[in-house]
Amino acid sequence: MSDKKDHILTENELAIFNLVNQQLSAQEISEKLNKQPSYIRKTKFVIRKKIERELRKIASSLRLDLDLANIPVDAGILIGFDWVHNTKVYLIFTVEKGIIAWWKHECITDECRQRNQEIIDLICRERKINLTSKQQHLSLLEQFEIVIGEIQK
Repeated sequence: MSDKKDHILTENELAIFNLVNQQLSAQEISEKLNKQPSYIRKTKFVIRKKIERELRKIASSLRLDLDLANIPVDAGILIGFDWVHNTKVYLIFTVEKGIIAWWKHECITDECRQRNQEIIDLICRERKINLTSKQQHLSLLEQFEIVIGEIQK
């Protein structure tokens, strides 16, 4: 959706976000970065708030109805519904591209398949998710649902 030109997170916040994606605890991150655990916990809270604010801003600009009962913003994801296209839309925070949007659908064109494969690859790379070879042979929609499930764990 956006390029990394004006990133919403500082370099320090990005470092912590990347370590959180590696499933490290606040204690492990604090040892790795030589910071107090309380600083790491506070920074994680700030990161979550910044990402949530940006996700909600994009959702508003796309005029999405938000699924308020099931919003996993702690994972950097916001789920909404696009009534114009009659489909679910996932907004996902990425370090490389900022907020990206995925409209839930089966791709018809090669261009769409390529774009969606790039999104899956980006999310997997950043979130340290490895799809099995069996999963890689599933449709892009099925792969995406697996990736989202992994992020929400």
